[in-house]
Amino acid sequence: MNTQMFLYWQSSGDPTAVVCCGGIILFLVVIIVVAVKEGNAQTKRLNEARDAYFDSLRRLKANPTSSDLRQRTLQMGRTYSNLTRNKQGVTIYDEVALSNDINAACAGAATLFSNKQTESQTIESRLQKLAELKSKGLIDEQEYVARRAKILDEV
Repeated sequence: MNTQMFLYWQSSGDPTAVVCCGGIILFLVVIIVVAVKEGNAQTKRLNEARDAYFDSLRRLKANPTSSDLRQRTLQMGRTYSNLTRNKQGVTIYDEVALSNDINAACAGAATLFSNKQTESQTIESRLQKLAELKSKGLIDEQEYVARRAKILDEV
């Protein structure tokens, strides 16, 4: 029926009908342009938030013991998650995913701590062994002092 009315308006030659149809078409074009621009702006914000979050994860991986950086990364992740859900809020699933990302980035901190602890135990055991060698008379005082200094320089 709308098509019939449009054709009638066109065939009638009524200038009011032509202006009315032109106005409707112009209105529709404006709405489409505004919608496309808004979609592009949302996509841009989403991409910026994603890039900031992943950049923060990279920085956290390089410095896994920084609690400030960990907190900032979590906030950036929440911002990114919120934008992916059309600003409807962050769900528990998002929080778990963010926690997993941050824990994975910080996994190196536990390894660093573990290596230092193993290293210090190794140094302690080496110093004990050196003391035993000296007490058994297998090395003299000068050699004991030289080797002890060398082991302590490694710390």
